[in-house]
Amino acid sequence: MPKRIEHKDEAITGAEHSQHYAETHGNHRQLQYKTLLKNIRAFNISGHYLEVGVGPGTLATMIAEHNPSVCITAVDLSPDMVSVAKEHIKQKNLQDRIQCVTGEVSDASVMEGLGKFDLVYSAFSLHHWKDPENSISNLWNAVRPNGVLYVYDLKRVCWLYFLPLNNGFIESIRASYMPNEIGSFFQKLGINNHKITTIFPFFMQSVIAWK
Repeated sequence: MPKRIEHKDEAITGAEHSQHYAETHGNHRQLQYKTLLKNIRAFNISGHYLEVGVGPGTLATMIAEHNPSVCITAVDLSPDMVSVAKEHIKQKNLQDRIQCVTGEVSDASVMEGLGKFDLVYSAFSLHHWKDPENSISNLWNAVRPNGVLYVYDLKRVCWLYFLPLNNGFIESIRASYMPNEIGSFFQKLGINNHKITTIFPFFMQSVIAWK
């Protein structure tokens, strides 16, 4: 398997750039989140959710619309993206059930300050984290007893890795992790009750851990 190449990008900043990302992102939301949403619904978990990497707020609003018994705290590294997410949430009239805050997943004090959650989830963010083991540890600490941690991300596959392209998607593929690499993070943290699944079309994967 080819070597992982760390992602070069930083948090999306600037109101105009963040809004453009939101508009582009919204065009593909049903396809992008289809399997993820199906799995989250299958958990049948009510209560309080934590989303890490909220982006423009697309996923948070989709979850809240389908599950009226859920409240969501949503975190993103970019203050500008949080502003875009708040506006999107307001347009959906979900501001009473979704709270957006700026924060870094690797900052234990920030994560601890958010409280405990019945479901902690993150989508398409793992390959961006500078310290994935520490970040996973912080997410796990935020899960309540009998709660679930759900991480959904890309997978490093040869047939995309070697395409002669340097767009954001291909760079993300090259920066993503293999199942054995993710498994080693969880094992080092003593999180043994977890399952890693490759998802069709085989360049995506999910990790579910039960507390």
